[in-house]
Amino acid sequence: MGMTWTKAEIMQKIRQVTGRFSEDDMSNTELSDRLNKYYLYTFPAEVKLEQKHVFYDFATTPNQATYAAPDELYTNFEPPATVNNLSMLWYQDSAIFEQENPLQYTFSNPWTGDGATVTFTTTVTGFPIYPSSLTISDNTETFEDITTTYTTADITITGSATGTATINYSTGVISVTFNAAPTDGQLIYLNYILFKAGRPEAILYFENKFQLYPAPDQLYIIKMRSYQVVTALDDSTDTPELNEWGPCLAYGTARDIFTDFGENEAYSETTALYKEQVNYILTRTEQDLLNVRALPNF
Repeated sequence: MGMTWTKAEIMQKIRQVTGRFSEDDMSNTELSDRLNKYYLYTFPAEVKLEQKHVFYDFATTPNQATYAAPDELYTNFEPPATVNNLSMLWYQDSAIFEQENPLQYTFSNPWTGDGATVTFTTTVTGFPIYPSSLTISDNTETFEDITTTYTTADITITGSATGTATINYSTGVISVTFNAAPTDGQLIYLNYILFKAGRPEAILYFENKFQLYPAPDQLYIIKMRSYQVVTALDDSTDTPELNEWGPCLAYGTARDIFTDFGENEAYSETTALYKEQVNYILTRTEQDLLNVRALPNF
């Protein structure tokens, strides 16, 4: 039976590899933090653990186009993505996504200043208003909606000169109170995006969030492949999910330490040992997959 790699034993090996033998060189708290950061985030991404290659899915909310990606639980979200098991177009370039799935702005001048009135109200009809798309300006004070989550409640926006505006995405009611009355004859500009929700056909994964086009009109299940992060090693007796990962965790954490402290020669020497461990894990994983493949029917 091979050696069991507990957290304490992995930390001891890190100390041996890095030459940081005591708490005076690096505290156990810092060493533990560095080990878990490597284990949780770098290790699954670099080794592509088949044991953690799972499906990730989330349920949509009507009229909500943007969803936070759970990067603390998963890494490396991968195409293809599906919506209720139907294929979607996958994007990771926001410029191309916006070019091929454009949202159309409406530009209007619903009000004109008279030098005395400070409050103006209108109702936009047709479709719901797209979150974070509305701007209002009299060329003196500007209001910009920065809310990204669709809601049926009123949204309050503070203007650049401390005026106040409200918008209701669902009813289309927009009201603005400028800090100072727009001058007589001054056009007041109102820009926004109206959208018609439907079954999402495209998905953008960018800046740790998913954006759908078009915005969903009901609950759908969006599904894709991803790598699930491992469980942190909290106690000294905790072990990684597979015992064979122990040396790799030690060398990988040591490499990160060498990088942070500018110890380039030690980094290069350790990299060879690290890659050897990664290759060992990948070879073992490939063999495991071969063992479970079905035999041909002949």
